[in-house]
Amino acid sequence: MKFYKNRKVKKSFLSLVVLSLAISSSLIPGVAGAADNTASEAFNTSTGTLDVDYASYLSKHDVVYNAPITDPKGALTVGNGKVGGMVWDTANGLTMQVSGVDASQEGFASQGLVNLYTNPGLNTGYSAYKQRLSLYDGLLTTEYDSNRKITIMGSPNSEVMGIHVEDSRVGLASVSLDLSLWDVSNFGGGDVKNINAWRTVTTFADPTVVGFSRGQADPDHFGYTMAATV
Repeated sequence: MKFYKNRKVKKSFLSLVVLSLAISSSLIPGVAGAADNTASEAFNTSTGTLDVDYASYLSKHDVVYNAPITDPKGALTVGNGKVGGMVWDTANGLTMQVSGVDASQEGFASQGLVNLYTNPGLNTGYSAYKQRLSLYDGLLTTEYDSNRKITIMGSPNSEVMGIHVEDSRVGLASVSLDLSLWDVSNFGGGDVKNINAWRTVTTFADPTVVGFSRGQADPDHFGYTMAATV
């Protein structure tokens, strides 16, 4: 999926997550300290950083669900700093609410929905379930038994997110991806100067890509296009 902003956006906001660690090097896998070897040290003088196995350390703090979440309020999140999504289980598959950090002045107008589903249902007829948010790799993986795995990721420094589907079940008839959005007809304007610009939606489709645009006539030059391709 891609979020394309209007070219004349006045302001751009970048969301950052800052992780501050104050820990003993002797407790971190992959860190050599004076207690381990008097000839070694945790500080790498050539790079000016601690020699930390961040992949091993952060993986201990991954968020793992062992049962499906059907309430969006409890959904796990994945993104790349510019575009992100919350993912939860819905009928026959997964739904992801996608939003861009500067697509609109109001959050309710900046969101689109992605629904991934199969026939027979992606989340039917299974006995084991696991969903993992990998903090180091920035991946969200959802597994049903050993024959279905969906990986959602964000491409760094872009407005692109990807969904990789592995489904080895016999008799799989189809895999579908739908794009939709919240109905804002009953919302007030809030910080949006012209709410009608956000109630106006245009769609497009060709053999390689489908999508929709909204907010294109926003007086503050916000607005976006959300598109999907395979």
